[in-house]
Amino acid sequence: MARKAKLPLVAICGRPNVGKSTLFNRIVGRHSAIVHDEAGVTRDRAYGVAEWDGRKFRVVDTGGIVEDPTDPVTHKMQEQVKAALDEASIIVFVIDGQHVLTKGDFDIRDNLFKHSKPIIVAANKLDNARLRENRTEFYELGLGDPIAVSSGHGLGIEDLVDAIAAHLPEKVEHVEEIEERQVTRVAILGKPNVGKSSYVNAILNEERSIVDDTPGTTRDAIDIDFRWKGKDYLLIDTAGLRKKAGIRKEVERFSVARSLRAVRRADVCLVLMNADEGITEQDKRIVSYIVEQGRAMILVWTKWDLVQDKERRFKDLADEIEFKAPFLKHVPSVTISNVTRQRVFTVFEYIDRVAAEAEKRIPTHELNKFVEVLRANQAPALHHGKIARIKYATQVSVKPTTFVLFVNKKGFFHFSYLRHIENQLREKYGFDGVPVVLELREGEKREEEG
Repeated sequence: MARKAKLPLVAICGRPNVGKSTLFNRIVGRHSAIVHDEAGVTRDRAYGVAEWDGRKFRVVDTGGIVEDPTDPVTHKMQEQVKAALDEASIIVFVIDGQHVLTKGDFDIRDNLFKHSKPIIVAANKLDNARLRENRTEFYELGLGDPIAVSSGHGLGIEDLVDAIAAHLPEKVEHVEEIEERQVTRVAILGKPNVGKSSYVNAILNEERSIVDDTPGTTRDAIDIDFRWKGKDYLLIDTAGLRKKAGIRKEVERFSVARSLRAVRRADVCLVLMNADEGITEQDKRIVSYIVEQGRAMILVWTKWDLVQDKERRFKDLADEIEFKAPFLKHVPSVTISNVTRQRVFTVFEYIDRVAAEAEKRIPTHELNKFVEVLRANQAPALHHGKIARIKYATQVSVKPTTFVLFVNKKGFFHFSYLRHIENQLREKYGFDGVPVVLELREGEKREEEG
């Protein structure tokens, strides 16, 4: 995945609920932003990349512009909008084409003028020929030809992107599109208010994601390119995962779905948990889903600055894992403080190690030597007096790390014996933080595998 930091940036802005996120999704060609009729769904900046007529550019979706924000989250949303406009090369000002211009639209226009950047007016929700006649009313803004679009129906998108392309550089030879590099995708997961967005902000040393004491502040999964010690990462900051009974709004169900999708996209999952609380039932549900998806993970205990007796608490947390979630004993854990930034970058050493473990493959000949040693060092497992015998073994995949064991009879293998085999595999080869799947097949070995 190439880094795109130097591509021209197009900022999409406007009042709440005028269709900015739908338009963003149309331009980048995928559903990257949550779309809902509820105003104010978009809070953080969401980035994507588009290509038109051989020219690439980045696009940023922003929260709705509010003239006088009254609560802390809305106020921080406006700071995010300002940061996007400051960063942008081109501004797309989206207005609701089915409504007359308001004082708020003119106030936004006056503010956009101050940025001294090309401004394109997109009159949205003009879904048919009759509605498209409304376009002429928006010349009053004095921003040139308004582009009639319907982001919901995909109408006028080519005209809009043509208008954007007119302001892009003619040649892209000087754009820093660095050679393809390996990028590690890292999903940042956890319950609401455990410090996921604070962790991202501590790494970047800026308020890239909105942080507030209100649980559920982050609504969408946000992709953030990050480089550390010469390595590239894609950080996916996700919405907090509540238990089902706590999900009351439809938009929150969308947020949870995006968070679960982030797990499936990730190479490594960071599971953030409050060090004061320890591991909860909801934390166990989250890690169980990660295990089901076969993704590598690291346990990250947050708010470590609030812990008094750190040595004792770390031991208590280890004991909790052993007794409440023994299936996580192979998962590395680290303590951090987003406030003091203690060990926030140490986490990347764990990420690198676990990502490498998730890619590990054991050659078939070596794996079968391991099986021979396993048989020699332990009496074979018995099932009603019959021997459970492994004839042949091979690793067939990573992500999930899956081993196929060709056996005489699947029913002879008790889950405790399979757990023993997994433990021996881990003791020999590692696989720290990586779920291991043992698949049993009856019959002779397959020479083509491995």
